Amino acid sequence: MSDELKLIDVKDIAAETAKRLEPDQDQTEQAEEANKSKPEFLAYKSIFTPSRGDIGGGFCVIFEGKSGKTVFQVFWLAKPYHSGVMIEPSKDWRTFVKRLPQLGPLDKDWGEQLQEQLKIILTTDEKRKLFENYTKVKLRQIESIIRRNFENVTQCVFSASTDAEPIARPELERAKVIKPLPPSREELERQQREKEFQERQEQEEREKEEAKKEGNFEGTIIMCTPLVDPVKGKASSEIAPGDIIGVGIEGEGTSALVKKYLEENNIEPLFPVHEIRETEGKKFFYVKISDEIRGCITITKDIKIKVKGSAKDSENQAANLSFFGDVLFFGVLAGALVALLFLIRYFFL
Repeated sequence: MSDELKLIDVKDIAAETAKRLEPDQDQTEQAEEANKSKPEFLAYKSIFTPSRGDIGGGFCVIFEGKSGKTVFQVFWLAKPYHSGVMIEPSKDWRTFVKRLPQLGPLDKDWGEQLQEQLKIILTTDEKRKLFENYTKVKLRQIESIIRRNFENVTQCVFSASTDAEPIARPELERAKVIKPLPPSREELERQQREKEFQERQEQEEREKEEAKKEGNFEGTIIMCTPLVDPVKGKASSEIAPGDIIGVGIEGEGTSALVKKYLEENNIEPLFPVHEIRETEGKKFFYVKISDEIRGCITITKDIKIKVKGSAKDSENQAANLSFFGDVLFFGVLAGALVALLFLIRYFFL
């Protein structure tokens, strides 16, 4: 926005500016929040009337204290104006701006001339000084300069009244006078953490629902974490259903009850993998904690997980036992046949 005071038509004030300056329902809470912030802007407000009473006007200039750059401005002049409706500049800037059109119809010709004088008085440097020291003495000094300049233009004696109001950034942002500052690095990191946490919660809820629907499992699904064993562990890419893996159980509700039960009974959290699913680059291990409870582990990268036993070991053990049984069976059968041959030979030959 240009650092110049511009005439604003009555329609702009009534329809646009006044509308966006309407207080919100929680205006009290917003005002308290704004007061906690350090004011970075200053609203300089003024009303002026001539001695013969046929001209009345006012203006409000809001500028940034550090740079002196104007962020909002309105200048209103009515000739003649409706006497008795002049508003005090001590009112807050929203109320002051919205009531300026009540002075009467906008007079553009006189207004342009007076605005030029105001532009000469309120320079960028002067606004910075005013922000640093907006005491009553300083306000009266500027008020006196404005009044003399207006008198030279209109050739009539003026009376004027001014006030200043410090404003915090959040209030101007809510009024859409200025755009919010881009978030800081710390704020971006905080927002990212909150977003990731929200996504994890949503993902966990989806996984629970999918597990109930697809697995025909009517029990409870609790979220678990894998117990990592970088030395003796087994790569997650090699885990198969039947492997007994270590899990960590965290959370509230059922998770907390399961964890408490395991701790009180000195049971190591090792459970067999019941099912493995893979989607969108993620693996989901479902371990059987009990007939009514399943644990779900989300794996996003290949890691080594603590394993007590494996499906392959179980298969080998079963195969060895089967082979030994077969050997024993056939050995006994062969011995019986040999004995039978000896008996036949002894009694019949």
